[in-house]
Formats: sequence, C-alpha cells, structure tokens
Amino acid sequence: MKKKIVLPFAALALMVGIAGCQGNGETSTDGSAASTSAPASKMEQIKITAADNVKSILVGGTLKLTADKEGVTWSSKNENIATVDSATGLVTAKALGSVVINAKKEGFKDGAITISVVRPAPTAKIDWKDADHYSVDGSYTRNNRGPGDTPVYSKTQADGGECIGYQGTGDKETLTFNSTEAVAAELTSSMGGNNSVNLADVWKIKLNGTQLNLAGQRYESDDSSGNYTFQEVSFGEANLIKGDNVLEIEFLVEESPYLDNFFVYAKAATTITSKPAAPKEKIALPEGADQLTVAIGATANINCTETGVKYASSNTEVATVDENTGAVTGVAKGSATITISKDGMLPNRVTVTVTNPSEVLIEAESESTLVEYTDGATVPSYKTSSSGGAYVRVLPTGTTLTYTFIAANPGNYNLTMTGRNFNQDHEITDLSQDAEIKINNVAVNLAGKAWAYTRSNQSLDLGTVTLAANNTMTFKVIGAETADSNFMLDSFLFTPAA
Repeated sequence: MKKKIVLPFAALALMVGIAGCQGNGETSTDGSAASTSAPASKMEQIKITAADNVKSILVGGTLKLTADKEGVTWSSKNENIATVDSATGLVTAKALGSVVINAKKEGFKDGAITISVVRPAPTAKIDWKDADHYSVDGSYTRNNRGPGDTPVYSKTQADGGECIGYQGTGDKETLTFNSTEAVAAELTSSMGGNNSVNLADVWKIKLNGTQLNLAGQRYESDDSSGNYTFQEVSFGEANLIKGDNVLEIEFLVEESPYLDNFFVYAKAATTITSKPAAPKEKIALPEGADQLTVAIGATANINCTETGVKYASSNTEVATVDENTGAVTGVAKGSATITISKDGMLPNRVTVTVTNPSEVLIEAESESTLVEYTDGATVPSYKTSSSGGAYVRVLPTGTTLTYTFIAANPGNYNLTMTGRNFNQDHEITDLSQDAEIKINNVAVNLAGKAWAYTRSNQSLDLGTVTLAANNTMTFKVIGAETADSNFMLDSFLFTPAA
C-alpha cells in the first residue's frame, strides 16, 4: 500500500507558480522557460493651481502657485522672465513674456503651468494719426500704392481700422504730449508689417532731442502675406519732462512697420495728454494744372498761385525745374513729378510729360483734346499710374471718344496705342471686332491686331497713318466680341515715319 505524501502549503504554492511561469512564459535559447516581469504602474502627474486661477502677472508682481502634492520642488524654465521660490511656489515677474513653471517630486510625473508676464494698463494711449507728418518728397506713395498726402492708411487689423504707413527715407513723424510730472516711463508702440525688423535698422527715435537706444528691440511679423496682427513693441525707458514732450521718429528706410498707437507707461503718478498736430491746408492748384506737357528743350511754367513755395523734380534726367519760379525744362522723353512744398502746408504735385517735339502724344483722358462720350457723360478715369495721370476705362458699346490735335509737321506717322485689356475672359485676337479708329475720317486698319489680357500697360503698333496740320481722331467701341469693353486706354503716340 502506497503512502500518501502531503506537501506543505508553501511548497505547493511554489510548484504551482513555477508551473504557471513555464506554461505562459517564453522559451529561452537553451529550451528553458524565460520569466516575464509585470509592467510598471503609470506615475501620477502633479497638478498645479494658480491663486484665483490667474495665469498672467504684471511685471514686478507676484503670484502664488499650489501643488496637489506636498513637498514639491519648484523651478522656472526662464528666470529672466520670472523666478519662483523653490519651496513655496511664489512666482516673481521680471520681464515681459511667457514662462513655464515646474513642480517636481520623487515618484511623480512633473507638473507644469505657463505664466504670462504682461504690462499694466498704459498711462496713456496716443494715436499716431495725431502726429505731425513730414515727407521729404511730399508723397507717401510707393510703387503706385499708398495713402496719399498724409500717411494715414486704412488697415483693418489696426485699432479703429487705420494706422500710418508708406513713409520714405528721411520722412519724420513728430508726436507731442504733455506730462503733468517729470517721471520715468517706458515708451512702446503697436505696429504691424510683412517683415521682421530690428527697430534700430529702420528708425531713429528721439525724445526731447535725446536719441533713444533701440538696440535689441525687434518687431517679429507673424505673417508675410499681409494678414499680420499688430503687436506692441518697446522703445525702451526714458525720462519725461514736466510739460510738453516731443517724440520724433525719423525713417531710415522705406520698408518699416506701420504704426498704430503710441503708449506711455509712467513709473510714477502723472497725467499724459496728447497734443494733436494742427491740420494742414494743401497747396492749391487751378483745375487741370496738375498735368503739364513740355517738349525736349522747351520750357513751361507751373500754374501755382501760392507764394513762398519750393519746387523739386523727381527725375532731373527727364525734366528740371527752377526751385523758386517753377519753370520746367524738358530734358529727355519720359515723365517726372514736380513736388510743390511749403512749410506748414500739405504739398501738391504736377505730373510732367516730356515729349519729342517731332512726336504727337494724346492722353486718353485729356480734357484739352476734347474727349467726349456720344451720350455726353463724363469720361471715366482710373488710376494715377498712367502716363497722363489716369486711364479711360470700361467703355459701353457705341461710345465714341473724339480728339482734336495739331501736328507741327504734317506727314506720315507710326501710331502706337498704349493701355490694357482688363477683361481676363476676353483675349482680343482681332481688334477690328472691338474698336474702330479713324484719323480725319480715314479708318485705321485694326484687322488681326491682338491685345491679350494684362494687368500692366502694353503698347500696340497700329501701323502708319497720315496727319494734317489740324486733325480729328475718333475711337469708337464696337464690342462685337463682348457687350462692353474692358479697355483701359492710356495714350496714343504718333511718331514720324522714317
């Protein structure tokens, strides 16, 4: 009879455990079973709470942080922006920006919270439109774009939908504001633009005649396509005087951020009041005097009745002008702008077209050439970027433009028409289907003349025509291929045929 063997419970449990490991484990390279460790449990993350759930703090202020675990150690990722007491979690703000504060404790995953350091409310906000605007050339227009006689510019991202922009090299903006006390203050401005720049590269800024140090101050654009936001950037700290303070920005380059608002952050109690510049009256010109045509070698006078003005030419290689009298002399074929300026007034400008005396130039919109509609309506004009200052555009079918002009030397001339076909859905392959041109009642052959869609001027050779001493030219819109034309007519040039 076999004896029954009874194992102690501990031994039995050990055998069962070994069997279980052998049954579920992986086989080792020598054929024995390999043991598998149980996965480590996830570490619990420390949670951080800011007092009153506030996550922004003023420069120089403090904020108490609390962790849900005792005995944590606090640290700041950027002590230049904010420091934190390692034991208590008390944050002290040092400079503007954002900083991550961490809480650590052995056995737990680090906690983190982002704190923003911000400025207090400004002592004063002043609109840059209140500044006195000065332009070296009397224009805030670049590349046919710009706001006009003053740099006030429409920009929806700006406060109130307007800012100032398009200043050129040497232009200045001067803000005057009164402070009831002599105090130190930080000076800032909101600005926006397509390009990131160092402020010292684009501006020279003075307060009460003392130049501010812009080293290290930088504007960072957040979008290069024109959809940027306006951001506040510091000009640094300066001392205000009691009474009127004068801040002047001189523009070192053309491409600089647009300016929206100017802010003063006073370090002590004071009241800041803006003193807007007095509005300026524009130098007046008689109707039609903003356009002048002069032949090479000839002289013509600008018709300006304002006294004490100065005249300057944008291109002396095309036309020169006497600084005091306004007498314009043609130098070479082309166009130039004569700026008329006077202290305390907005400037005015005259577009001068210099012609070859043997050529005849007709501006499409020129009233002196008796441009008329068949229905008597006013000739539409568009854009100041054409040679005469405007285009004639969008002419209804049946419209006839009539020009009368004199040719000093009658004979054969090559006719060139300059303008644009502004209808991208209508590529003109045969101009005779769209328009009819007659010189002294003789039709110009337009058959097969092609005029592609373009957003820039193109010149079309219309062949040779004969001019008399006194001439009449008509341009009639036929519109066989399109109901209404999208011609943008700039000019007609008659050059003596060889």
